Amino acid sequence: MIERVMLGAPTFLIAVPQLVDPNFFRSVVLLVEHSDEGSMGIVVNRPIELEIGEFCASQDMSFNGDATQPIFQGGPVQTDRAFILHESGQEGPETETVMGDIRLSYSLESLSMLVEEPPNHLKVFLGYAGWGEGQLAEEVTTGAWLVAPADVNLIFQSNPDDVWELALHQMGIDPLQLMHSGSVH
Repeated sequence: MIERVMLGAPTFLIAVPQLVDPNFFRSVVLLVEHSDEGSMGIVVNRPIELEIGEFCASQDMSFNGDATQPIFQGGPVQTDRAFILHESGQEGPETETVMGDIRLSYSLESLSMLVEEPPNHLKVFLGYAGWGEGQLAEEVTTGAWLVAPADVNLIFQSNPDDVWELALHQMGIDPLQLMHSGSVH
């Protein structure tokens, strides 16, 4: 019998090394929604070969900040849709508070408002991670994910390659000590 896993949003899901799914290998996911019907999260540490200036130009917008910031792959679901995590008081359409001053916006109208005067903390993601009813709890129970408190500093970490190891260190786990045998799908 699978025990019930207590999950809530916002929280971090940190992939164990045995999770070999290429969408989630060494990923840190900000879980933004979790209910009996399913869960939604944003992979915060997977940059892609697209800069925010290029992305905004493709949407007929101009980015009034550092246009070389990368766009991130937020997950394998709806990869043609942008999701914006930002630390600001901006409340555009389709904007939800995730935690504190961290907001998730998912409309081009919100993005166009944010790029005019970009806040210090802003990341754009294409796609999201989604789980059906009970799926995430089962994955946590079988050991695919470690669950940790969400950390704003890691969400907006300037070097995304460091986020996975930093998240583990915050949990008191040395990544080198995690077993690398077997795999979890």
